[in-house]
Amino acid sequence: MKLIDQSIRNYHTVTVLIVMAALVGALCFQTLPRQLAPTVDKPEIEVKTEYLGLSPDEVERNITRRLEDQLESVEGVKKMTSTSQHGLSTINLEFDWGVDKNLAVLDVNNKLQQVKDLPVNSDKPTLRSISSDNSSPIMWIVFDKPNAKMPNLDQNYMYKVGEDIIVPNLRRVKGIADVWHFGGEDREMRVEFDPYSMARLHVTYKEVIDTLSEENQNTRAGFHDEANRAYTVRALGEFLSPQDILETVVKRDGDKTIKVKDFATVVDGYQRTSSLVRIRGNLSNAFGVIRKAGANVVETCNLAAKRVEELNQELLSRGIPIKLKIVYQDVDYINEAMRLVKSNLAFGAVLAVAVLLVFLGSGRSLLIVAISIPVSLISVFIVLKVLGRSINIISLAGMAFAVGMVVDNSIVVLENIYRHLTMRKGVFKAAYDGASEVWGAVLASTLTTLAVFIPIVFIQEEAGQMFRDIAITISASIALSLLVSITVIPTLTTLLIRLKPGEEYKPGFFHRTLFKPIVIVGEKLSDVYSGLMAWILRHSPASIFFRVLVIAFVGWMLWYSGKTLPAKDYLPYGNNNMVFMLIEPVAGTPAETNMRYMAEYEKKIVAMEDVDRNFLVFSQRFNGGGAIIDKELTRGQRGEVKMAVKSGEMGREIFGIPGYRFAFAVQRPIFRSANKTFEVEITGPDMLKLKSNALGLIGQISAIPGVHSVRPEFKFGNPELRFIPKREDAARLDIGMREIGDIIESLNAGKYLGEFNDQGEPIDFVLVQKKDGNRLGLEDYRSLPIWTNEGMMTHLGHLVDVEIDAGPARIDHIGTERAIKLSVQVRKDVAMQLVIDKVDEEVLMGARNSLGEEYGLRIGGSADELASTEKSLMNSFAYALGFIYLLLVALFSSFLRPFIVMLTVALAVSGSFLGITWNNMYQRGNILEILNEWNVPNAQAMAADWNWVTFDILTQLGIVILAGIVVNNAILIVHQMLNNIKAGMEEREALLVSCQTRLRPIMMTVISSVFGMIPLAFGEGAGTELYRGMGTALIGGLSISTLFTLFLVPVLISLLIDMGFHTRKEDLVKESLEAPVPTPSS
Repeated sequence: MKLIDQSIRNYHTVTVLIVMAALVGALCFQTLPRQLAPTVDKPEIEVKTEYLGLSPDEVERNITRRLEDQLESVEGVKKMTSTSQHGLSTINLEFDWGVDKNLAVLDVNNKLQQVKDLPVNSDKPTLRSISSDNSSPIMWIVFDKPNAKMPNLDQNYMYKVGEDIIVPNLRRVKGIADVWHFGGEDREMRVEFDPYSMARLHVTYKEVIDTLSEENQNTRAGFHDEANRAYTVRALGEFLSPQDILETVVKRDGDKTIKVKDFATVVDGYQRTSSLVRIRGNLSNAFGVIRKAGANVVETCNLAAKRVEELNQELLSRGIPIKLKIVYQDVDYINEAMRLVKSNLAFGAVLAVAVLLVFLGSGRSLLIVAISIPVSLISVFIVLKVLGRSINIISLAGMAFAVGMVVDNSIVVLENIYRHLTMRKGVFKAAYDGASEVWGAVLASTLTTLAVFIPIVFIQEEAGQMFRDIAITISASIALSLLVSITVIPTLTTLLIRLKPGEEYKPGFFHRTLFKPIVIVGEKLSDVYSGLMAWILRHSPASIFFRVLVIAFVGWMLWYSGKTLPAKDYLPYGNNNMVFMLIEPVAGTPAETNMRYMAEYEKKIVAMEDVDRNFLVFSQRFNGGGAIIDKELTRGQRGEVKMAVKSGEMGREIFGIPGYRFAFAVQRPIFRSANKTFEVEITGPDMLKLKSNALGLIGQISAIPGVHSVRPEFKFGNPELRFIPKREDAARLDIGMREIGDIIESLNAGKYLGEFNDQGEPIDFVLVQKKDGNRLGLEDYRSLPIWTNEGMMTHLGHLVDVEIDAGPARIDHIGTERAIKLSVQVRKDVAMQLVIDKVDEEVLMGARNSLGEEYGLRIGGSADELASTEKSLMNSFAYALGFIYLLLVALFSSFLRPFIVMLTVALAVSGSFLGITWNNMYQRGNILEILNEWNVPNAQAMAADWNWVTFDILTQLGIVILAGIVVNNAILIVHQMLNNIKAGMEEREALLVSCQTRLRPIMMTVISSVFGMIPLAFGEGAGTELYRGMGTALIGGLSISTLFTLFLVPVLISLLIDMGFHTRKEDLVKESLEAPVPTPSS
């Protein structure tokens, strides 16, 4: 082959290429972005529309339905859901995976432009494209006291400091897209009036609202020209101070002038409290940092941390008694996970190299093969850079898995070169002949492996996007290792081993000394295998019976392993050191009251020695809290058990706290989609019937084994104070509904009057009832005196009926139908598919029969994603098998022999199932010891249900990858047999010699691959939860399939020979049909 020949003769060029690849790869490694996981660009678009003051019913009717009518015709929409809450409509459009989101955003925007009948005072709809980069913060920062003895600061004061100084500064940091801010309210200039004082002064609400709105403005009046100068003319009426407002004249009543100060005070205050944050028991503010799409997480976190230090210096210099403190950042987990995966990669490489040293017995031979590891892996960074990928724990895990695989091609080539060296050909001839002879088998092995990854790269679902990097890194490294094996390996062999034709090749130094006993044992095992295969391959009744027995045993093993198939899961959960407490308050309960309910348990959390920090948040966006456990206590297997026990303890405690609809604690997953939650969706027209059915299902689903909790997404019983107009009475007094609404708004939320200019900073300017002991009670509204524009006095009760009722706090839609969703949280140690199947069979099947045809009941959420991803994986597996078969047909020149090779795939799948089952059995014993050591109640039952290795999507991906790896061993046997037949051997002899000569390279490649993956399958620490399942599946599949391949493939081929299916030299070496070109006669 020309490439091999050119490489051997031009070793300078090969050396230069190796150095250049290393340098460019190192440069790409430095510039690639770092993040926890690959960016998942979800095909989702969120549309939000605000109209403060509207009830959920009004939002649904006036905003949500009108938008849905237009948006349901957007092309490519797979599912549309919406939520109508107080003053807010949120519509989520979910598209088919693979849709161009830029075009989808344009289409959605065009549809929104066509909506013409939204309420006049509603805000314009806003669009947001959902991505994993902008869905959750990469860093949390809180306000802290510089000195613990200092008194607590006002939360709204901290909020103002945050809005004025912290948020703008953080947003300017490179890589930061947005900053979420919790823990206080915006400032507003409040004109707080006494309604009875207004009544005594005969002042109407309309007069106050109109006067304050109209007086608070500047008017530009053009220019005044003089001979040499032009003056800008302005009428300056804007209020510049609270005193300006107080001195404003509202009306004149005879000789008396009535000013604002006669019935009101002006307060520079804050909006109604709706958000509270407490850190370790003290009121505080929290800032969530959102990164830009594609930004380097590590760099962004480091820059943000530097900016926090600068801000602390600025706060100190300004005399502001506040200090910023970083309480959580993704970079901590990323650094720990990357450190571990790098160490696992290095440890795996050391183990693989140690295996090679045992087999090769020579330092020079080891160097020749081992150089393929750094050359192949460093070059992968070039591929990642070209494809615009990132360095994350998924891509690094792919490289760690590839450590043992990249040496496979080099081992096969080098071992065959050594075989030719023993023929005394000399190093140059041996290098060329040895590499050329196995070139076809090495190419086929590489192509079959790549054939598995090509369909995986094109999976569009979330898991496909997340684990695409592992497919890219492994396939790129293996493809590069092919190039290394046929260029670098022959070249290095000629440089490091100096043998002339006729000279004898001697075993390596270590084989002659230190490893001599191992060599003797290896030779004995090889002799035993050769003798056994010679007996098996004979054409005799006993050998035929034994071969049938082998096939029967393999069939039984496939059946047995199929029975041990674990239940399916979605994404790996991970082992984050944060426990989330999710709390659902009773509708209508103020944030201060909710925080008070939690106060006693908060004190317990603060006193816990294993809790490093804790927080509580009650707001419109999130209600609950969390505890960040000491990192040192959460590492390794003990740490994972610790987090499970801790989240269980906290969950039992908060479940018993009175005052909440429900409360539970759960460990935070490392991926948002890995939270092991699926939804039960009930759709239909009648909200009360939906509620009734949902309440009935909650108890039934909660009783299913493996269910952690059931959280209803609906909120009923929200207390409402309803003012219903008496239109006839109001018309007689010439008071319309708009004026009545202004009165009621002023008495409660506050009537917006415009903006107050506070030294260049615009803040809301509102008219609102005074907050003091004389504030109106529920029964006072009816008797409240009101003056009309005609100078007549009446009471509010004459204009409206006042009723107390309850309504929904939110209304959900799926499509355009009303819906109620139940979020089912599955226990971390239980497979999600198992619980989904049980809920569907034991609860939903019966419930569907009792619902009318207008109602629907289905499982959605992560269950849909799991089903969709599994379907894509199965399609990829089928495509991979098809590609492998076609490649083998071309290699073997046969349509039958590839089926024999592909039987090893079934053995590999069986082996992976057994590997997962055995590893879980082994780990349960360790977990039980830990639980007993900590005196955990029901330790035996807890350990028995614990799946240390879950059958998640990444584990299933490992099984798909196996299909392209395990056939390599069978390819070596069959390909060498065909080469022997071409050389003139008889079929059985060719098969026997092939088994004998291929045993060593097969064992070298498999053992080095397995040892390279051991740290990944059995490692402990941050990130190892992601790939331990894949490592276990690959080790189990490779080990068991190899053991049986060495016997099953020869047995099946020999049975075909006995049945009359022969392979002859003339079948493989065909003469050209092209007519020979006649030579001219001399």
